[in-house]
Amino acid sequence: MDVESRLAVIEQNLMERLAAEIAQDAVLDALIATHPDQRAVRNAYQAISAYRLTQFGDLGFEQQAPANSVANVFGLLREQFDAWQGKLSTDI
Repeated sequence: MDVESRLAVIEQNLMERLAAEIAQDAVLDALIATHPDQRAVRNAYQAISAYRLTQFGDLGFEQQAPANSVANVFGLLREQFDAWQGKLSTDI
């Protein structure tokens, strides 16, 4: 497989992931907006996101991943979690 073909496959994979994330975002927005107890949703989300960050840190340590790589992805995860927390906070 030549370089151009590989790049095309990677690009297709990224586009499929983006489409899935956009669809998931819409579903989550709908679920959040229609849930009768918005405060419970926010509190559960805070607990789950904190736990997921801990899991990610533990996995990086167990896999002996380079510290910079773990920190970079951890930062990206934190940004995504914070963005969703912002959405939840504005819905209350």
